[in-house]
Amino acid sequence: MTLLFFIAGILVGVAASFFGLPLWRTATTLARGRKSYLLASAAVASFLLAAGIIYLTIGFRHGPAQPAMSGVAASAVAPGGAAATAKSMQDSVADLEARLARDGGSPADWSLLAQAYDFLGRPDDARRARAKAGDKATAPATASSGAAGPAVWQMSAGALTAAAAAADTAASARGAPQAAAAAADKAIPPPASTADLEHRVAANPRDAQAWLALADARRSRRDYPGAATAYRKLIDLRAMSAQSWADYADTLGSLAGGSLTGEAGHAIDSALALDATNPKALWLKASQANEQHQYTEALGWWKKLRSVLPPDSADARLVDANIAEATSLAAQPPAAPGTASGMAAGAANAEVSGTVSLDKRFTDRVQADATLFIYAKAADSPGPPLAVLRTTVGTWPVNFHLDDSMAMVPSRRLSQFDRVVVEARISRSGQATPATGDLYVTSPVMRPAPGARLALVINREIG
Repeated sequence: MTLLFFIAGILVGVAASFFGLPLWRTATTLARGRKSYLLASAAVASFLLAAGIIYLTIGFRHGPAQPAMSGVAASAVAPGGAAATAKSMQDSVADLEARLARDGGSPADWSLLAQAYDFLGRPDDARRARAKAGDKATAPATASSGAAGPAVWQMSAGALTAAAAAADTAASARGAPQAAAAAADKAIPPPASTADLEHRVAANPRDAQAWLALADARRSRRDYPGAATAYRKLIDLRAMSAQSWADYADTLGSLAGGSLTGEAGHAIDSALALDATNPKALWLKASQANEQHQYTEALGWWKKLRSVLPPDSADARLVDANIAEATSLAAQPPAAPGTASGMAAGAANAEVSGTVSLDKRFTDRVQADATLFIYAKAADSPGPPLAVLRTTVGTWPVNFHLDDSMAMVPSRRLSQFDRVVVEARISRSGQATPATGDLYVTSPVMRPAPGARLALVINREIG
């Protein structure tokens, strides 16, 4: 600063000598001509000229006042000048903005962004960032004034740039495990096709994992004979788990028209021998007991299944309904022939026939071999169905016929009730228990009699 004033003084002296001497001579000459008033004017002009030179010289050397910058800021400016610093700051702030928009950030991150906005002369943005950080009360007066030029903060431009970059880098490091997990998920190959699995087991017949995957793939495509073959190969390899035995039993039941006796029953018992709490095996065991009209035993299996299910699950609610039904059936004494409540006189040949069609809205949702249940229920008496037909969908319409030979319980036959409703339901799971997503229709109340016919159209969905 001393050198600056010294140079300014030399310039002022030279200027005063250059302009002052001619003016003095002129003033002296004019004074001899009795024009002394011009002397005073020349002196004033000389003074103004000298003052102007001093102002321009000092102003040019100093330039407009700049905010104080720390050593970090100076080192940031040095390589590329002010423009390079501004660009670096803008880039770091942009990165920090993007990261905070993505993952929210911490209060410290938002406070740092607010300081950066203040430094860049963006008071409105700084105010919003500070509100995010929850520290509005700490905002300095200069930050909110919007005065020309950036506010002087306790952190310089270079320090703010470095801090913003460091915060963004740290956040990226914290998010690295999640990013790696997402990348790993994307890298998981899609499930092998049935054809690929068939090639694998052909190349290596002892590949138990490939046989299991092939069995599951065939079962999902309703290729029950193919699935049964794959499960038998797993049995030969001694590679069956409790879940595999339960799935095998389900497959055998589908091949037997829904019956869980015989070989399917042995598979259920094998599953429970390996894992007495396997939910699917317990469900199948309870269904098997119900099929054999052993309602007390079925009730015990339903209760055991209920104890291993999550309390608020959809399956638990379905099992609760099965428990209620099994409790009612287990408590009913066998009815004497011809004395059932509501018996319709002379209805020994009671029957209901008709057709079932599918509403066009659901055509694309039903496969050709989907399981279809058609059953008659008493309109005025709770309990199991009076007659049940289980079939598969082929071509629409599906013809049906219900009579006493199709009763689930000998004491509850179609001919014993004069007010019944008939329901048709497409089961997504293939099980008799209604479930979410099943499609169904319920008839009006009717009287079963020889020649009684219905035309049902499935047009509702269980929500």
